[in-house]
Amino acid sequence: MSQMEVSDQEREVLERLREGDGPVASRGNPVPYDEGERAWGEAPPANPPTVQRLPNAADWVEKQIRTIQAVGEVNYREGITRPRKDPIAAGIAAQGAYEAAMRDPSVLKRREQKLRQTNMEEWASMCERVGAQRLVAGVVERRFKVERAVSVLHGKLAQHLQHIDSLPNVTDADRERRMIENLHGLKAMKGLV
Repeated sequence: MSQMEVSDQEREVLERLREGDGPVASRGNPVPYDEGERAWGEAPPANPPTVQRLPNAADWVEKQIRTIQAVGEVNYREGITRPRKDPIAAGIAAQGAYEAAMRDPSVLKRREQKLRQTNMEEWASMCERVGAQRLVAGVVERRFKVERAVSVLHGKLAQHLQHIDSLPNVTDADRERRMIENLHGLKAMKGLV
């Protein structure tokens, strides 16, 4: 039997309701609504439906916010556990497409247009309201990444500093050479983590 088909027992109950015999004993008493009592089997008053091809902007935004508040985190977490493909491998495989897109004049123009649509006040507001609240928790949650970076950099930085400290530091030329060697050494470490 499909969901739209009615069993003989259901049909009998519906016929009795239609004839006004009142509620079936096993179904309980009529349910009062805030609008007042309603007869058994009678639908409560409806908000009149209106056909709306496109909601107004305020209603659209409100619905998006309600939806994300209701199910956004759950859907996000479920999506993480079931990606359609490995996102890291896909990102690596798409490197050529990414590079091509970054050279595409229309992409560059769109980026510039989007940057022009915002301003320093909006940026600062979002940094303070959203970013600042998540900074500490975000770093603490990613402690493993900090440990990974320090384990890679620590030995190399120690060698670099030992080299800089071994350079003479007597004349201005010595100090200039130390600065340049320091700059070159630090640049060589960039991107290691």
